[in-house]
Amino acid sequence: MARSVAWDSGEPIPGTSFRHLVRAADTEGRFSTQSAVLRAGRLVVPHSHQYEDEFSFVFRGRIGGRVGDQDVVVEEGGFLFKPRGIVHALWNPTDVDAIVIEFICPAGFEGFFDEMGALPAGASPDRVREIATRYGQTPHPELIAELSELYGVSP
Repeated sequence: MARSVAWDSGEPIPGTSFRHLVRAADTEGRFSTQSAVLRAGRLVVPHSHQYEDEFSFVFRGRIGGRVGDQDVVVEEGGFLFKPRGIVHALWNPTDVDAIVIEFICPAGFEGFFDEMGALPAGASPDRVREIATRYGQTPHPELIAELSELYGVSP
């Protein structure tokens, strides 16, 4: 089934800055795609995935990224590959929002965004951890202070 989806026309994921663009059902589970607005000065909490590889495409703006022990700048139009099992983070060190398209392979992780977005404000850390664990995502909050200091960003 051919279709065209603009970054801002996908179904919004309540409670998040993400939108579903391509779901698992659209690709027989091969991959999913979401768009996200990465706000100026914001850091995505460093984490790793047990089951998925991710590709981030910078549709608009410029972001920083860490994959393993390497920090990079990804310019508009560039990609960042984040292999499964490797700790990674994204941040926006600029004063302009960036738009990132996430390709996740295989599909299935998109449910994580739905469940996390549905959590009430102030949800217990145990509930957050339970969702992350079920999806094979491991947060690495011990890296937040370092990245915040280096790049002037915060979660």
